[in-house]
Amino acid sequence: FARTPDSLARAWFTDEEMARSLDFLAAEQEEDGGWPVRWRQWAPAPALEARAGVTIEALRTLRAYGRYVG
Repeated sequence: FARTPDSLARAWFTDEEMARSLDFLAAEQEEDGGWPVRWRQWAPAPALEARAGVTIEALRTLRAYGRYVG
């Protein structure tokens, strides 16, 4: 995924593909405002710890593309 518009990977995707990906990312936000951990969770504690980082990365990506989550 191209986390910022100026990343090398951004050129690999069309504007339509990026819009769909960003829409999907924004829609994944959960009721409590965070984003889910999408990798295999072997224990609850590490997943809870990792969730903050996943949430920050989602917010940074959305902000980089001018998408703001309320």
